[in-house]
Amino acid sequence: MIDPELSSIEIVGVAVRAEREAFDLYLGLAAKVGNPTARAEFERLAGEEARHQEWLTAYYKEMTGGSDAPPVPDMRIKMFGPEPSEDMRIAQILDLAITKENLSETVYAEAAKRSTDPSGRRMLGELVEFERSHARRLIAIREVLRRNPAWIEDPQGRAIQLEGP
Repeated sequence: MIDPELSSIEIVGVAVRAEREAFDLYLGLAAKVGNPTARAEFERLAGEEARHQEWLTAYYKEMTGGSDAPPVPDMRIKMFGPEPSEDMRIAQILDLAITKENLSETVYAEAAKRSTDPSGRRMLGELVEFERSHARRLIAIREVLRRNPAWIEDPQGRAIQLEGP
């Protein structure tokens, strides 16, 4: 899944890039839906991804003693899956987002196992839990959409209680 030759610093850079891409994905989803409950949930997910990016950047600065953000690979991160395309339907984008959250969880779990730094292992373990929570929330939205496809486009749509923290 993740190149075992990457250093901890490089893993942080990959993770920052993944969190930035997740942020963009959720803001894009928020802009596509009419339902205010769904929009708010996607915006909340985007906000969490932004906080993860900030957290990872702060960790990088602490590890290196520097003031710069981690170097972020300029490549498409294949381990986190493909990017959504303009012609994808919302259900397809949700499936893609769930896959990306699951892959992120796996990458962070693998990195945590390899980490020799207790604070890094703890931070990565928390990211594992966050990504797992994101996947559960997206699955809940997908299930509501499956039962009622018009819900996500309805600007007067009823609010739903999404499972999970």
